[in-house]
Amino acid sequence: MVNRSRSIAILAVLAMIPLSGFGQNPETRMAFTVFLNPAEHLYRVEFRCEGLTDELLDFKIPVWMPGYYGLQDYAGNVLNFRAVDGDGKSLAWEKTTDNCWRVVSGRTAAMTVAYDVLATSPFVAHNYLDEDRGYIAPVGLFMYVAGRIRHPVTVTIHQNPKWSGIATGLDRVSDDQPATFTAPDFDTLYDCPIVLGNLDQLPPFEIRGVPHYFVGYQLGISDPEQFMKDLKPVIEAGVDVIGEVPYTHYTFLGIGPGMGGIEHLNSVAMGFSGGGGNTREKKIRMLNFLAHEYFHNFNVKRIRPIALGPFDYDKPNLTDMLWVSEGFTSYYEFLMLRRAGATTNEEMLKEIGNTIASYENKTGRLFQSATQSSFDSWIQGPFGGRGTGIVKTISYYDKGAVLGALLDFAVRHESKNRESLDSVMRTLYRKFYKELGRGWTDEEFQAVCEAAAGAPLTEVFGYASTTKDVDYAKYFAYAGLEFEKPKELPDAFLGALVEDKDGRLVVAATEPDSPARTAGLAAADEIKSLNGVSMTAAAFTDALKVLKPGGRIKLAVERGGVVREVEIVLEHRLERTWKIRPMTNPDPLQQAIWKDWVKD
Repeated sequence: MVNRSRSIAILAVLAMIPLSGFGQNPETRMAFTVFLNPAEHLYRVEFRCEGLTDELLDFKIPVWMPGYYGLQDYAGNVLNFRAVDGDGKSLAWEKTTDNCWRVVSGRTAAMTVAYDVLATSPFVAHNYLDEDRGYIAPVGLFMYVAGRIRHPVTVTIHQNPKWSGIATGLDRVSDDQPATFTAPDFDTLYDCPIVLGNLDQLPPFEIRGVPHYFVGYQLGISDPEQFMKDLKPVIEAGVDVIGEVPYTHYTFLGIGPGMGGIEHLNSVAMGFSGGGGNTREKKIRMLNFLAHEYFHNFNVKRIRPIALGPFDYDKPNLTDMLWVSEGFTSYYEFLMLRRAGATTNEEMLKEIGNTIASYENKTGRLFQSATQSSFDSWIQGPFGGRGTGIVKTISYYDKGAVLGALLDFAVRHESKNRESLDSVMRTLYRKFYKELGRGWTDEEFQAVCEAAAGAPLTEVFGYASTTKDVDYAKYFAYAGLEFEKPKELPDAFLGALVEDKDGRLVVAATEPDSPARTAGLAAADEIKSLNGVSMTAAAFTDALKVLKPGGRIKLAVERGGVVREVEIVLEHRLERTWKIRPMTNPDPLQQAIWKDWVKD
């Protein structure tokens, strides 16, 4: 609860949905005490355990943070590990893996492990501490005892006396212990980041009787009242999708200058500088960011693939479905702003068109599906589009947002607008989160979508699992929308991506409906020569640049040991803007879908 008697209060918001209800030995207690050493960027952590009867105890630190799908070297920041019994006598220990410290406890009634954590990275998945502020990413600070992750735990922070605030989603133990917090288990602890410092607190608002707070370090909001008035209807639009608020308090946590945002059960931690909202474009970008992170409290924290909880903190938790968890959340950020009146129809359609362009204008779409991108996130990162040479990865954010729109329109069209992606999300929330208390499988997700549509959605799900060219015009037409026609450019177009491979010039992929594909070129074909000249990939690309549409080229192509000569007529390169506009004369169903989609 918030102590409203102080302008910068100790903020403690209760995470209402514990991730387990397993009982523990009431005589077993676990408690952390955290000391700050800002000058050396160090947190000193003491972890006291009472009532553990094992001869050997493994103390582990996670290797990743839920919400950020990449391995992190949290153990590499742990320094000066030591262990003592209740009398202060040293206990023997050894490091058995990169993230595990095994202590010979000798069945002592009480013991404490202590260690320092280096905190120098101002990123929401890492710990940070300096003379002005602190940020605790719990997975990188608090160890757990193997096999006892569902045990209740308390955290006491020895605050810098020069600082006035602690902001977190954890519940305080009591009003007279303002810096001591409790969690029903380590999953909840790990889901509640902590911000420390002289914190700004914006005027809170309520939605359905539930308070929402915005607290952080140097938020930089010039007009706090107006900022929160702008934010509230956006958050309300997200709540309206599901129809209820699943927490008793929610807090936006600004960690100060830094990077990223990561969602949690009843909070979001984010690098935040509010001064960036001084133009309409920047304001929309800021609200999109906040809407995205907020909607995650539904889509991923509660509506989730079955692989994303309960968590294994020792290894990647792999899933094919991040295109739903992240991509659909990106899609809903656009809808939330439009339905809240924060953007116009034109601005929302521009955002969606830009997202399609971001996906379509990258070569990765020819190589990697949305499901592959999701599964490979732990290796390639979430956004794709990196590396040298031909980029062969995509962002599941972009492709997932596009697929969210396609599914929404498909469900609405097939059900005569009786159902939508909104109703799909409500069904997933009710059935799997509330009734079954678990995530859904890939097959269950598709079944819920098809049940809402009342028809198979094979084509849309095929777009998720393959690199097949997407028929955007078909699905956007369901909502009475169309795309501007492509423009012909003066450049010649072949439509073959080539690369150097083991001294050979090889076709990596061909564009749909391109001269190269029409001529039968395919991936792995070796191009022996262009117009009788052998060349590298760079030379091949340069040679095409000087040619004109309508020009003819001759390629010697080897496949399976057989060389054949192919003559190809080059076409005009097309510029596709992906600009979306309303149709002139939509039919009644198209009009109904449009109005219900944007909530006009």
